[in-house]
Amino acid sequence: MNDVIKMVVVEIPKDEKTDEMLDALAEHLNELKEETGEIRKQGMDTSMVELMMMDVMPKIKMAKVTYEQKDIDNVKKSLAQIRHEIDLVKSGTDFDDALKKIQDAYEDIRHDKCEEARQIYKDLRGVYPKLPEDQRRIVYKASLDIHRRIAEHNRQNA
Repeated sequence: MNDVIKMVVVEIPKDEKTDEMLDALAEHLNELKEETGEIRKQGMDTSMVELMMMDVMPKIKMAKVTYEQKDIDNVKKSLAQIRHEIDLVKSGTDFDDALKKIQDAYEDIRHDKCEEARQIYKDLRGVYPKLPEDQRRIVYKASLDIHRRIAEHNRQNA
């Protein structure tokens, strides 16, 4: 007896518009990867961005299979988070800004530019409330020391 097995092929419906959009999202991911590579070459830490990127291509592939809006939205959300993280890396954080101000203030004090250091001290007071508590402690201690050094310098030159 000759058994013939017939195979049924079920066509997965294609949605050209969705495919094009997902291809565009994949291209956007590649552009973000290139941008990340450029800022890494400048010495900035991109490890968090790179970890986030590892997740996106599988999400794009899943969306190409399901065509579900929730999967597409998941890809878009991931890309937006990556964009935000890249922007943070490029611009630095409030803490980075505070550390730069502290460095400048100490430099000004060493070069007898106490008025400039005093202005930086005032600027630090504006950054301080934006920081998480553990970073506030660091900035607070440095600010106290800067204030003490300015006062000491003024006493010596009075």
